[in-house]
Amino acid sequence: MRYIKHISDISSNLYFYLLLGLLFLINLTIAGCFILFTLLLVGLIIHSLKTKKIPPVPGYYKYLLIYILLSLISTLFAIDKLHSLKDNKEFFVYLLIPIVLLIINSKKRLLYSLYAVTASALLSALIGLAQTVTAGGISLDNRLKGLTSHWMTYSGLLMFIFIFLFIYLFYEKRKNKRIAIVLTLCVILASILISQTRSVWVGLFISSGIFIIYYKPKILYIAVPGLIILFFLLPQSIKTRVTSIFDPENATNRDRVYMFSVGIKIFKDYPLTGVGPNNIEKVYDRYKPAQAELSNLHLHNNFLQVLAERGVPALLGLLAAFAAIFLQLVKKIKNSSDLKKRIALGSLFLFIGFLVSGLFEYNFGDAEIKFLLFYFLSIPFLTEENKNDDLQAS
Repeated sequence: MRYIKHISDISSNLYFYLLLGLLFLINLTIAGCFILFTLLLVGLIIHSLKTKKIPPVPGYYKYLLIYILLSLISTLFAIDKLHSLKDNKEFFVYLLIPIVLLIINSKKRLLYSLYAVTASALLSALIGLAQTVTAGGISLDNRLKGLTSHWMTYSGLLMFIFIFLFIYLFYEKRKNKRIAIVLTLCVILASILISQTRSVWVGLFISSGIFIIYYKPKILYIAVPGLIILFFLLPQSIKTRVTSIFDPENATNRDRVYMFSVGIKIFKDYPLTGVGPNNIEKVYDRYKPAQAELSNLHLHNNFLQVLAERGVPALLGLLAAFAAIFLQLVKKIKNSSDLKKRIALGSLFLFIGFLVSGLFEYNFGDAEIKFLLFYFLSIPFLTEENKNDDLQAS
């Protein structure tokens, strides 16, 4: 009977441990994440049937639902409907948001969840550094990806944790905690730099720079010279990779230009519903310029990708969702203090990092990225639905 009670109560410790496991495994195994997520989905369904209530969601969630609806309409008109339909399983990941709001109902649980994602990122960073040592050094031919499937996923996940902890550090007053955060940041930053993922570098530094301007602009007098010194201390391979960002003759930079051209051509031919989710690869060669050597699975830009594969209405739906997320996080920051303000600030600026990075990579199409992003976009809104006194404490 006790076991049945735990199964039917999504706020029980059973589901909290499953959520902690999912958060810890994000950097380590996506297969393990989906297994635990499936169990959490079962809990959400049982909870909804038992209470006969719609699970709690933030205000921006309705715009995500509009985007999902418009994406499903795009699937109906896709050039390969079955291929698009298979891709639509990604929409189940959006249910992580109400799951987080239902399960994390105390300050203690919130902190444990943050410990889980931090420990996961630190372990992933250490694994990446170990891979660099065993591989004999830093190389574009053997880039860091830890236990993830791709270096962009690897570094993108680490970027979220870095930005969040970086901001959290400015508001942490306890010396021992500050030291622990600084050491963790150093390890994670080292792995991000060695991964040589330029889109993540740009997202991280722009987001962190905007935060410094928000927090105390005078810090830039120290930060800018510090970054210059850091640049000259970096290994030559990383310095070359940094300078390549500004090189129009760089092969990958030229390929980004070709991808933009392809995306616009596809949009002109399929303006309302696109070619269908996950169908860019099926038409890319038809549209690419003669001088383009590579075929691409996607267009390395969140907004261009959605425009070409799902059409103008879906892009507008996504833009509305992102705008609502941004505005509601800003509102949270203005109306919160102490721990709740730190959480909202960290989530806002990692979201900015995600948006900037997404101008150069289709990171919104990555399941691991969405898992961690949706977790961080949920926790600032816990107090809206969860009135547990522990959560209100700071």
